[in-house]
Amino acid sequence: MKNVYYILFVASFLLTVIMNTTTASATSWVELEPQEVVDRAEVVVSGTYNFSSQPEPSDFIFQGKEFDITHVYKGEVADPITAGIDGFDVGWVEEFQEEGGEFLLFLEASKDADFLIPVAGPNGMVQLKDGKVVGPNQAFYEDFLKSNPEQKIATEVEASPDTQDEQSSFLVYGSILVLIGVGFAFFLYRYKKKT
Repeated sequence: MKNVYYILFVASFLLTVIMNTTTASATSWVELEPQEVVDRAEVVVSGTYNFSSQPEPSDFIFQGKEFDITHVYKGEVADPITAGIDGFDVGWVEEFQEEGGEFLLFLEASKDADFLIPVAGPNGMVQLKDGKVVGPNQAFYEDFLKSNPEQKIATEVEASPDTQDEQSSFLVYGSILVLIGVGFAFFLYRYKKKT
């Protein structure tokens, strides 16, 4: 019987470890036509990522970073917003911004994140340098900027509940309760065996 409780204790510990591991997603991005990027975007802004801000965690490939807006071309947003960035893009994006670059972001909502993410990853991240588009589809995005007047930036940020933290807390507390229950059963068994 002692072995059964030992096995239950080890199994509970392993279950707790498995429940609290973070999953990661990997993906390869298909290049979209620029018009499809524009059509899918719910919000279009230009500006820079604030890498001194704390990232907003997610189980998705994107992490949420504060994005300081210089211009709004589509949608109603407050400055700053939280915009998604692929964790593997942080290095080159930060380097590009240190050289004076900005980004024209074409953002859409995702069921996997509580913040807006670039349309099809790098497709929704157009590089700007000195107000000019850099990189592929330059003429298309230059025309987009000319034909879409800048909109007013809102001053208040809407607060959204952070359900991710609530779910993580629930898993941690649930795991702790299971371990306490198994420990209590083990000590109760040992106590009864001695008497």
